[in-house]
Amino acid sequence: MKIEQDLHIHSYLSNCCNKKDEQTPGNIISRAEQMGLTTIGFADHLWVNPSLTPSGWYSSQGETQISRLHSDLEGIHSDIRVLVGCEAEMIAPGKYGLSAAFAEGLDFVLLSCSHFHMKDFVEQPQGDTVRDLADHAMRFFRSGVRSKLATSIAHPLKPFSYIDQFDRMVDVISDGEFLDAFGLASENDVAMEITTGFLPHNKDEPFSPETPVRILELAKKAGCQFTFGSDAHDAARQKMLPELAVFAENIDLTGEDIKVP
Repeated sequence: MKIEQDLHIHSYLSNCCNKKDEQTPGNIISRAEQMGLTTIGFADHLWVNPSLTPSGWYSSQGETQISRLHSDLEGIHSDIRVLVGCEAEMIAPGKYGLSAAFAEGLDFVLLSCSHFHMKDFVEQPQGDTVRDLADHAMRFFRSGVRSKLATSIAHPLKPFSYIDQFDRMVDVISDGEFLDAFGLASENDVAMEITTGFLPHNKDEPFSPETPVRILELAKKAGCQFTFGSDAHDAARQKMLPELAVFAENIDLTGEDIKVP
């Protein structure tokens, strides 16, 4: 399968952007054209929920992210379909960094349900066992797909800050438990992201490639659709997108399995 969409690209507006001079909208679109993509999505981090106080890191990434991006995109002409969305945060089940009203004005929302590395901001597992982590991750996931906010779940079930337990966490979750959770996602029309974060490109993330494949296989079996995302914070990561074809091949994706907002 030729991958023609990238719905998870961070511009210079995201605080975590590695090389802000590389990640201008113009540069991002130019690279996408060279890669032969038909659809891209800007997914900068965003916090727009007046009922919840953002962390210090999120406080500078408010609704002006979107107006600034639209301003940057004015005058850029391309045959590529350019979508403006966001990567939204979940800090606990039922507690999201994006209001439903604001989400309605976006082209799509990637909801992060496992940013557990934000230890003083995102709720942590109740215990120290792998089963505790698994229960915690699944509770977050189920809340995320019920949120009515998400177009797709970003890097589904990848437990940030607990990557060394990723393989074991997935091992202790039964097929039945996964199918129930992914079935809930399908019922709510929430896709699963196929992400470069699932590739074994980082020696500091020593998980087995079979772990994300099992997640994606069971999601497909449960009827989920998928989005592709480079999660690019720089040019090099954006150019890794074609490597996701290995997952498409492993789980026999067809065009009907791909969600396009």
